[in-house]
Amino acid sequence: MKHVVIAGGGFAGVRLARKLRKEKNVQITLINESDDFRYSPALYRAATGFKVGTARIPLEWMLIDSDNVNLVQGKITAINPDTKVFTLENGTTYGYDYAVCALGMVTSYFNIDGIADHAFGVKSVQEILTLKQHIHDSLQGKHDKKQNYVVIGAGPTGVEVAATLGVYVQSVMKKHNIKHSQAEIYLIEAGPRILPQMGERAAKRAVKELEKHGVKVLTNTKVTAETNLSLKTSGGNIATHNVVWTAGAMNNPFFKDNAQHFSFDPRGKVSVNRHLQTHTNVYVAGDNASTPFSGLAYTAVRHGNFLAKDLTARLHGKKRKSYHDPYPFQVVPVGNISLFQYRKLMLTGRLINLVRRVADLVGYSDVLGPLKALTIWQNSDRIEDDWCEICRKK
Repeated sequence: MKHVVIAGGGFAGVRLARKLRKEKNVQITLINESDDFRYSPALYRAATGFKVGTARIPLEWMLIDSDNVNLVQGKITAINPDTKVFTLENGTTYGYDYAVCALGMVTSYFNIDGIADHAFGVKSVQEILTLKQHIHDSLQGKHDKKQNYVVIGAGPTGVEVAATLGVYVQSVMKKHNIKHSQAEIYLIEAGPRILPQMGERAAKRAVKELEKHGVKVLTNTKVTAETNLSLKTSGGNIATHNVVWTAGAMNNPFFKDNAQHFSFDPRGKVSVNRHLQTHTNVYVAGDNASTPFSGLAYTAVRHGNFLAKDLTARLHGKKRKSYHDPYPFQVVPVGNISLFQYRKLMLTGRLINLVRRVADLVGYSDVLGPLKALTIWQNSDRIEDDWCEICRKK
């Protein structure tokens, strides 16, 4: 019986656990800092009123049909590839035959003064709930009549949040019968254009759609500092206490803390070989690995699939294959439409919203299985503000 320890309960880790759940000669320990899985596309939507439960899914429920998987909630702080041991923050150790590090990225504020103290994030359920509570509070006569909402970072997340934020704010104002406030939405990007991961045509169409929704797009604009009442940028100051940060991410600090065991590419990601290995018995997968398209959920799932095949081949003495990153497609919602891009092909329109919905169903299925995925997916476009008594009644 071989012991596989998976560090991280994201797309790569959960996909691998599910793929190996019927392997009789494998015992799996999946260690995650929280007791739930975060489906990031739904998490961003939850920031603007959609159902939080479709973004936060209990790991125990996801893996309830996996008899060979043991779930452990804890923070991994160290690895020793020589003795084959993981160490948790509380001092508990876990020996392994094979280790998989798939810990995901963490928010980086680029050392910009005040951002960590005053800006709102959208990477965890708690951050989402805090942001939603703040929006409600700020609109109920507790601040200025004119509310400036600023989204920093114009990647897919920032564009999606900016496009829906205005609609959500107007919805809250209507439900609370607030008529004295005005909302202005800004999207700030330090680079020359938004959606730098996509083509120029997609970026131009996104700007056009954002402006239709009243979003002011500011490119070539660097944020230099934030106070509790103002955001300082290279283009001037914006009076605001409503800043949403989507701009930066960096590799999990675990790897820097254990840098003696890893090497890194220029992006700070962990260098891996053609089998996603750093050592004979250590793999790195998901956002942490230095493959061309790491950072996407699509790629993380492919990593999980590959590792399941590679480990199975090793366990049964079969020939191993090399990993190749498949070229991903991207779907980015922008208000009432979505943008689709695959290589040089770019499509846009309301019909592409269906592609996004199907992509979500596939994404849920990858980590849940089809029946559970359908249950979650059917509720993913439901508006939810049940925690607010006034909104619940409207």
